[in-house]
Amino acid sequence: MQKNFIFSDTETTGLSDKPKSFKKDFIQIIQSGSILTDASFERIDEQNVECRPLPWTVPQPGAYLVHKKISSLGSNISHYQMMKDIYDTWEKWSDDKQSIFVTYNGHQFDEELYRRQFYWNLLPSYITNTNGNGRSDLYFLVILVSYLYPEFIKFNMNNYDLPILKLDQILPKIGIDVSDAHDALTDCEFMVHLIKHIYSEHSDLVEDFFLQATKASFIDMLSTRNYFGYVQRGPRYRFVYPLTFICQNPESSNKAIFLDLSYPIEDILELEYHELVSYIEKPNAESPFKVLAINKSQAVADGEKFDFKFDLTQDELVSRSKKIKENFEFKERIVAACSDIEKPFYPAKDYIEQQVYEGFPSPDDSRLFLEFHKSEDFETKHNIAIRIKDDRYREFAKRILYLHFPDRIDSKIEKNVSELIHKRFNEEGPWPDAAKAYEELISKMETAEGSQKKILEKLQNFFANSNN
Repeated sequence: MQKNFIFSDTETTGLSDKPKSFKKDFIQIIQSGSILTDASFERIDEQNVECRPLPWTVPQPGAYLVHKKISSLGSNISHYQMMKDIYDTWEKWSDDKQSIFVTYNGHQFDEELYRRQFYWNLLPSYITNTNGNGRSDLYFLVILVSYLYPEFIKFNMNNYDLPILKLDQILPKIGIDVSDAHDALTDCEFMVHLIKHIYSEHSDLVEDFFLQATKASFIDMLSTRNYFGYVQRGPRYRFVYPLTFICQNPESSNKAIFLDLSYPIEDILELEYHELVSYIEKPNAESPFKVLAINKSQAVADGEKFDFKFDLTQDELVSRSKKIKENFEFKERIVAACSDIEKPFYPAKDYIEQQVYEGFPSPDDSRLFLEFHKSEDFETKHNIAIRIKDDRYREFAKRILYLHFPDRIDSKIEKNVSELIHKRFNEEGPWPDAAKAYEELISKMETAEGSQKKILEKLQNFFANSNN
């Protein structure tokens, strides 16, 4: 491995287990930790930054009782300043050498927050997977480790006799104190400890896993191996499949089509065309096909290098794989079937915070963003903001002006932001419910003591000021 690694983690105004409707679009990063390491996971540099909540963000008491970041409530650093600092640091770290950005269970949460909040602040959203950089989620490596080497880490088990894969429950098993868990920088240190521990005994698995970090290297790996073990995990289940790669989905280049080799190959090759379409469209437990995203980590590893304990022998699996890979007519039928699957319809989102994936900024707007970031004075920033053509980014620029130049903004911007704050704290929507959050706060205060009571009192003051 020649690349550097950037480990990152966040603490936020909300909890990651809240409903999907708002957990990524309307909660805010208030602390970000990052550690830069070399290819041997030795620390080169680190960053630890925090900011105050945006005035239109509803903080959730449960989150603050977990991470205890009440210092952020009085921070003099704005969200814009913090996100720009994060972006500039990551860009500097990955400028000389392409890097792999590493999270733990972060593909669905932390990294999505970074993307959205770079977007909110007129910064490029895709630094983790562009310009030769890659991204990797250690959670999926740990899924593989827990299955392939169940004695390597003495995992705690859940009620379904499956390993518990939470970071703060794994680290004590390898001798790491987790009393400072739920601090973003400390959690990055935990990730570094964990990857060093796994690499010390299973470097071949780690190196194989990091081939998934970029789509190009993932596809190359898939195309040059006979078959793979794929571990599908949920809280109540674990399924393990022997898969062989067939092709990228021509209609969605971030998806790959695999065949489950436990099915009789002759039966698969004789499937009618409409059956292929149906099975690929719904690759559930009844389907011989699996469709996996290849722009993110998967619990997948070379089936010949690592023992997945399949019922079929390695020779049988290699033979079945070659029958599929050498049947070009079958592959052409799969490609055609992908093209005949009805495309999903995704309705437009109502609020600009949700619209990160609804189009890139134009080159002209991107140039304006750079000018906006370089300028320090209100007049220049304001003149740039009103020239931005994309409505989403123009509104974000005005919100930044509101935060940084409250005495200079015009009455229209002030009115719009005041209405935004009132709406988020007094009306229902896809954001956290302020009334329920406040009720939770008051309820918890009745029994809270010591540090917990102080946290809740600070939040109560925040709510009071937000409604003024």
